[in-house]
Order: sequence, then C-alpha cells, then structure tokens
Amino acid sequence: MCPIPIKERRISIVDNIIEFLNLEDSDVELVSQRIERNQRIVTIQKKLVPHFCPVCSYRMHSKGIYPRTINHPIMQDDLQLVLIVNQRRWQCTNPACRDIETDEFLLFEKYKHNSKLTDLMIIDAFRDPNLTASYIAHKFNVSDTYALTTFAKYVDMHRRPLTEAICIDEVHVEVSKVCNYALVIQDFVTGEPIDMIANRRQEITEPYFTNLPTVEKNRVKYLVSDMYRPYIAYVDKYFPNAISVVDSFHVIKHINNQLRIYLNKLARKLRTRDEEHHVQREAYFHRELKFVPSKEYYLVKHFQWVILSNPDNRRYSAPPRFNYKLGYYLDLPEIEHLLFQIDPDLKSLRRLKDKYINFNNSYGNDPKRARPALHQLIQEYRNSGFPLFRNIADTLDYHFESIINSFIVMKRYCADGTHLSRLSNGPMESLNRIAKDLKRNGRGFRNFEHLRNRFLFAERKNAQMLASPLPPEKYQVKTGIKRGPYKKKKP
Repeated sequence: MCPIPIKERRISIVDNIIEFLNLEDSDVELVSQRIERNQRIVTIQKKLVPHFCPVCSYRMHSKGIYPRTINHPIMQDDLQLVLIVNQRRWQCTNPACRDIETDEFLLFEKYKHNSKLTDLMIIDAFRDPNLTASYIAHKFNVSDTYALTTFAKYVDMHRRPLTEAICIDEVHVEVSKVCNYALVIQDFVTGEPIDMIANRRQEITEPYFTNLPTVEKNRVKYLVSDMYRPYIAYVDKYFPNAISVVDSFHVIKHINNQLRIYLNKLARKLRTRDEEHHVQREAYFHRELKFVPSKEYYLVKHFQWVILSNPDNRRYSAPPRFNYKLGYYLDLPEIEHLLFQIDPDLKSLRRLKDKYINFNNSYGNDPKRARPALHQLIQEYRNSGFPLFRNIADTLDYHFESIINSFIVMKRYCADGTHLSRLSNGPMESLNRIAKDLKRNGRGFRNFEHLRNRFLFAERKNAQMLASPLPPEKYQVKTGIKRGPYKKKKP
C-alpha cells in the first residue's frame, strides 16, 4: 500500500476543514489552524485575485488585511471554535475615484460578529421546551438578549384554523395580573396547539371568539373542556354546530375531591379529639407531655389513597410492608379493615365512588346505552342517604348531556399511528404540562408574546420560522428605562 504524499495529505485536510466549516463561499482558503487548550483556532481568507473597482472599473490596490473574529459555534466535541477571518480592504487606483471596498463573505453579514448559521442554530434550539434562553445563549456563545432577540425576529406563530374537535383549558402562567391564567386551544385529532390566549376572562375571550371567521366556528362539532361553566357556555355563544363534552377525568376528580373533603373533616375531628384527650392527660399528670396523634388519625390522614384509588389499582396480592409508625406489618386488606372500623361509612362511600368509575369504563363508543345507566346512577346517589353524594348527583345531572357526549370516539393521531379514542381533555393536560415546564425552567415570564411563540413553536410539528426578519418595532419592547452599567464580557 503506497503512502499518501505529504502535499496531497495536506490538501485533503484543508478541504475537510473548509467543508466542515460549512462555508458557502467557494473562493475561501485556509490560512492556518491550531489547537490551544480547549479552542480550535481556524484562520481563513479570500483567495488573492485581481480586484476591479465597481464604480469606474479601474484596478484596485489592497490596503492590507484586517482580522475579524466570527462566532460560528458548530463544533460537536469539547473544543470551542474560534474562527478568524482575514478581511482585505481594497482601494481604487483611479485618483478621481478612490473608492474603498472590503471582502464580502456569505458566511456572515456586514458589521455582524455572528455567522448566519448561528442564528439558525439558536432558533432551532428554542424548539426544545426544556432549554432556557440562558442555556441556549451560553451554548452558542452569545448574550441572553441576543438569543431572545434572534428568536423574536424570526418566529411569529399565527393562530391555526379551528378543527372539528377542539379542547379548551387554562394554564397558570402568571405573566402579569392581566395574564394570570392563559387559555389554550388544542386540536384533539392531532394533539397540536391551535392558539394560546392571554387570559380566560370574558373581556379577553369574547372579542377573540367573536372575530373568528364564521366558517371556522361552524366547523366545530365537539368542544371538550372541564366542568368550568364559562367554557361550556362557549357552545351556545360562539359555536352553533358544536356540542359540549365534559372530560371524564375531571368528573372523577370532582368526586374524589368531595371524598377528600370528607376524609379531611374526619381527620380534623380525630385530631380535635386527640388534642382534648392530651389536655386532660396533662392536667392529670400536672406537667407537659409530648403530643402523639392517635392511630386512627394517622390512618385517616396518610391512607386516603385506599379510598380514592381506582379499583384496578388496588393490589390485594401485594406482600405486607412493615409500618414503623404503627409498629407492625400492614397489607391492603388490613388497612381497609382498620379504616372501616374508624368510620363504617367509608366502605359505602368508596363503593358508590367505584360505581361511577365502573360506569365510566363500561360504555366507550356507546353513548345510547350510557344514558339510562347514568340516570340510574344519579338516582342511586340521591337515594344513598349521604349529602356528599346527593351533591355529586346534582352535578352529574347538571352536566348530564356533556358527560354522555364524552363516550363518543374519534380517530386521533398518535406516535404509533391512528387510533380510536374517546373525547377527553387528556391530550390537553399533557400539553399544559409543557407550558408549566417552560415557566418553571425559565423562572417565570414577563412577556406573554414570547411565551406564546415559544410554546407554539415547540409543540407544533414542523413549525416554520420566518423567511425574513420582522421589523424592530414588531418585537422590541420599549420600557423607557435607561440601561445601567454592565460588564460586556463575563469573567
């Protein structure tokens, strides 16, 4: 095997570096490249060719080389790329002209210190909702302000058209007093967000929905939401061809919340009893004693999940586990026995709650059969003798039609294909989690438009950036406050 000549090997290395830098200029040559500590320093320049004046066509004379450092963070290893561009200045030899020109590179714009590719990489990094603007700025060797400004210049997400089935829910963003709970609209079929509105208040939502095209509003057939009554009223106010759908998860959550209130009242009652008994013991012994809650209080306070859990999630075959607070082994049947001894009504309350869960799991894609079953369940709740379930029966009766509509199924796009799915707000809950993660990772937001663009850009598939940047007045926020002194370069 013949060794490659040194000259050919050097040409190959130079070509690889030029190709690696992803330079659009074909007349660029590599001057030098070296590694110092954690930096790869690469120097490039234009190939020396005759220049002629664009004004008078006279020959131009080189005035020398002026090195510029360009931020071009494309390294994938631990090394930081330092790109030095040798830029020549040329002056016309015609005494009557004396025009001055400089070498132009497609890699970067005039007067810019960052390459064009840097802006594209910054914008693409904003697709990840787990990355903060500070992290993105540090990754691409720019300031936080530059990263945010670049995103604002090239990303302007518009509302998408309404679809046949939409989900509506609020998310706590806490941008300002005016924008505390933002309203998110989602396409149920694709799972992608349609829009985010600054607030769920009527003075914000009414002009928004009223000004939507009539064709789009007539297209909506299903509006999925929780049991918040203003959302359900959207059907009569804005969507004439739609029916309201109450998410089954929120109905079960409402029942569990009522049971949790009952359990907390029982725990407080036991706590009060224990405190009174403790005062009597201190009076009997004439000294202060350490307060130790009773076993009954401990069980009701820390084992509420036994009452609130779904029947399918109760593992009766699980081995007993030692409880250090009580001092003996406990399994699920033993915990149930102890709780039902404290309050025998807990057994009946859980049984009634489980009946709704069984009803909810039994009539998928069959709303006609679900209708008489729900009527029967409401009647049973009203005749149960528990005020708790009489109130639940009134709630179910008020949302009767919306609950029945939740048994309708539609085709929905998932990661592994198309599936039939019940109408629910489940996809919306996972989408709202992204907005909450953005708020938590960024330690809050002050600019709702940035939060909205960031949220929609991250959650829409193949979200496009603008071909040309927005004018400054479209994205710059003037606070009127003069900027104070700061260090341009961090130590």
